[in-house]
Amino acid sequence: MLKSRAFRVAISVIISLVFLSFAVAGVDWNEAWEAMARAQYLYCIPMTLGAAWQLYIRAQRWRILLRPVGTPEMKTLVAATNIGFMANMVLPLRVGEVIRPVLVSRQEKEPLGGILATIVLERVFDVFTILALFGLTTALLPVSETVTRTGYGLLAMATLIAGGAIFIRWQEATALSLLRWGLRPVPSNLSEPIEKFFGGFVQALHVLESPGEMVRIVAWSFFLWLVLSAVFGCAILAFHLPVPIILGSIAVTTIVAIAVSAPSAPGFIGTFQLGCWLGLQLFGVEQSDAIACSIVLHVTQFVGVVGAGLYSLARQGMSLRQVEEVAEVDGKAA
Repeated sequence: MLKSRAFRVAISVIISLVFLSFAVAGVDWNEAWEAMARAQYLYCIPMTLGAAWQLYIRAQRWRILLRPVGTPEMKTLVAATNIGFMANMVLPLRVGEVIRPVLVSRQEKEPLGGILATIVLERVFDVFTILALFGLTTALLPVSETVTRTGYGLLAMATLIAGGAIFIRWQEATALSLLRWGLRPVPSNLSEPIEKFFGGFVQALHVLESPGEMVRIVAWSFFLWLVLSAVFGCAILAFHLPVPIILGSIAVTTIVAIAVSAPSAPGFIGTFQLGCWLGLQLFGVEQSDAIACSIVLHVTQFVGVVGAGLYSLARQGMSLRQVEEVAEVDGKAA
């Protein structure tokens, strides 16, 4: 187990280093430092506050997703979200995605399997929102035909994701039969946990029974990513970059979100920088300016998220190591 974990950590670090090398290859560091010297750092205040606020927005949305499973208190969800996302910043293997549901399960005495399934459902809504926003913005922005076609393709993918979730919800028996058919060649020690998890995911999808609840989840999802886009917009303003402030901020945010979804070292080092550079490159921003902007933006995100996590850890009277140990024990049991 330890060897497997060490191997996965090593692979994630290597991937981060590869992405980082692509991002910074050819950067004129003198120009990058000059860009950082010219930046208006007052914008770092809303950037840092926005990084913390988006965690509260995530907790609000998570509360709706959890309704078919249970009714945790808001303070529990906020603390779990803060600590979980901080863990993703400082610990390997995105362990925060397990820490969040474990903390809620322990605090509220709710079944862990169902809560874990809502994390997957949360990611489904995130992916749908990111792809939809990217597709819409690239259709409206004066970018290359290749980027526009990519945007339309991702918009179509977002539609398929939404359709898949709806199919599973209203055709549960058929979806379960298809899953069992696909798992026939898989050993029972692997197929049974997958089937159990799928059952929890289907239970979490019951939130889609109410059109009003689904609209609220979609609205919270778009609000979340628009707030994050506003954070990126502050960075664009701070560095005086030639990027359309509204649509450009949304496009860059979605590209960075897609980039950081790849396996990477803690804190999304490398993937974050590459995503920023690729996103800003669409608008003709020089690589040195893009990397300088990404560094400041990344630091403010780190400070905002880790600061919120440390605050919640102090309120819970726990250390990060204790939280990680709890997640390891309960995660294996689930």
